[in-house]
Amino acid sequence: MLKKYPMFFTSLILAFILPSIFNTTSVFAQLADSPWPMFRHDIQHTGRSPYPSVQKPAVKWIFQTNGPVTSSPAIGEDGTIYFGSQDKKLYAITRNGELKWAFETQGEVESSPAIKKDGAVFFGSWDNYLYALNSDGSVRWKYKSEGGIISSPAIAADGTIYVGSWDKKLHAITQDGKLKWTQKTADHIVSSPAIAPDGMVYFGSGDYYLFAMKPDGKAVWSFGTRYLLDASPLIAPNGNIYIGSEDAKFYAFRPDGHVAWTFDTIYDIDSSAAMDTNGNIYFGSGNNSIYAFTSDGKLKWSFETGASVSSSPVIGADNTIYVGSRDKKLYAFDSDGNLKWAFETGDAIESSPAIDADGTIYIGSNDGKLYAIGDANSGNK
Repeated sequence: MLKKYPMFFTSLILAFILPSIFNTTSVFAQLADSPWPMFRHDIQHTGRSPYPSVQKPAVKWIFQTNGPVTSSPAIGEDGTIYFGSQDKKLYAITRNGELKWAFETQGEVESSPAIKKDGAVFFGSWDNYLYALNSDGSVRWKYKSEGGIISSPAIAADGTIYVGSWDKKLHAITQDGKLKWTQKTADHIVSSPAIAPDGMVYFGSGDYYLFAMKPDGKAVWSFGTRYLLDASPLIAPNGNIYIGSEDAKFYAFRPDGHVAWTFDTIYDIDSSAAMDTNGNIYFGSGNNSIYAFTSDGKLKWSFETGASVSSSPVIGADNTIYVGSRDKKLYAFDSDGNLKWAFETGDAIESSPAIDADGTIYIGSNDGKLYAIGDANSGNK
């Protein structure tokens, strides 16, 4: 299942050497300096926040849209919360839950936004466009693909924007909205690209393959699973790549594309993994469960919710794990798998949480609402 391409050994050496010497500040140079600037928090998709956790949940506010909110929120440098809705709009909300503006597209907005340091907000729509908006909601530029864009964009250190499309291509786009290159696959791309410190780009495809690309558009390797790869990859500090597949397996890959270990959940995996500071990995599955593994593939614990879990876990500074379920609930666990609390919304949760600097959690629900959940113990209501 592994395909090798030219420049393989050079890429492999870089994958091992660069993470140890790389200045992490430059990795995120193009991302907004905010508590949660993009889907999965950062371009390695760790899903990990340096900010505090909610001990006792209390609703701060709820914002109602006119469609399910499956897009995951992002936070700008001024505290604005950005998220999409299936009512075809991207919303900009203040930290007090007040509408700043809404931008209407011609298709549902399931893509999660990414925010650049200069305030630009990038997101896709089912109308085939990747949009770049200014922080006031005006259009900076828009880029048209040949299919709907529900993949969440990633901004590389050089400013290149990577995003997948239903047109069966990964698109690499310049900062001013021009095409650099595309990588053709055999099916749609929902997976959000993850970017390693050496610039390698990893993404899954509906054609069952995980792809590893150099930033110049050259394929290094690909690996075929047995079904759709709609989840987004996670890149560990040692260069390993973690991703679940709808073939019901969770995969750990070494940087050369060979499998380190797998775990069979019996049901599909659309949830993207998160990693804590100790290297432990968390993800959800269609078998209603949330899993925790050590980096070498040993099961730490699992927890069964009341429905399938496609929401992706996020992790607070004290290693509290937050994840939504289609049973309508947002769950909080400690690192040993003990349930700390659960918060119920009005419908299934497919959105993934974002964590603000004060610990507030923002999460969307299929009831059409974005919830802001603070800590009652701190008076943060």
